Amino acid sequence: MSTCPECGAHITAETSCETSFHECLAREYNDPAFGSVHHLTVAAFMLQHSSQLSRDGWLAMRQLLREFLVEHKHPSAIRKQNKDLVDSGRRKWKITSQDGLPKIDRTTWTRTILDVRLDTSGAYCASASGCRGA
Repeated sequence: MSTCPECGAHITAETSCETSFHECLAREYNDPAFGSVHHLTVAAFMLQHSSQLSRDGWLAMRQLLREFLVEHKHPSAIRKQNKDLVDSGRRKWKITSQDGLPKIDRTTWTRTILDVRLDTSGAYCASASGCRGA
């Protein structure tokens, strides 16, 4: 077992943050009930793995996560509010950058993508949202 250099999660040869994230996205794509917390899933994962984010991307992900965790906005409200902001066909800035951000001191996260449950959509939404009743 080793540690993810960005989020600190305990990863194995079979389970990495990246593979877990893609599994979440696949579930969200195939089942709208999983997709109800998509913006939260993406924002949290991207901030925890920010080495490839552009400055604008980092700021946008931070704002999305803040709205959910601090302002207690419901995922559906965030999705509706930010539909155009994050739409790749409409936004004028890039979320990622090949240059990446300058090194950011690693934060100790209490939860990572590896803590998200995939067994049912209800469990997924509850674990992705910290049991906020998403």
